[in-house]
Amino acid sequence: MQKRHLSLAIAVLVLVTTACLCTGMGLATPTSVPQQAPQQPTSSAKPSGIITEVVMAKGTEGDGLDPKDPTTVFSVDSTIHAVAKIKDAPSNTTFTAAFYVVDVGSAAEPNTLISTYDLTADGTRNLDFTLAPTTTWPPGTYRVEVSINGTLDQVVQYTVQ
Repeated sequence: MQKRHLSLAIAVLVLVTTACLCTGMGLATPTSVPQQAPQQPTSSAKPSGIITEVVMAKGTEGDGLDPKDPTTVFSVDSTIHAVAKIKDAPSNTTFTAAFYVVDVGSAAEPNTLISTYDLTADGTRNLDFTLAPTTTWPPGTYRVEVSINGTLDQVVQYTVQ
């Protein structure tokens, strides 16, 4: 089991993100390293209305971080973007995106946490949570859970082929 986790951590779970957080730009930075133990599946989200949508995309464009090439199907070498569209968020609202493995066969246990990202923001705009492989992602299904101030708000599944 430890070999699977090490393999996953080395082969695919080193995360790349712009280190220039950038509350003003809406870019997120990682707050933890990949977790070794699988997490229990999350029960259900409680939409707050602050996150109007989470769009999975191959990139973002412009100062507004608009989703570029929206999709829920990525290639094994894709950088994954989860763009949270927020509306009227109060000052100092903390948004957290947690990326999980759902099913990648023997490459990792189901519900293994890949990484989490925190971003404090307010107002109406887009937030870009980005995850990139060092080599390739194992094919399978994944999910991202976006929370507001510690309360799960949105869950989106995506696939790597």
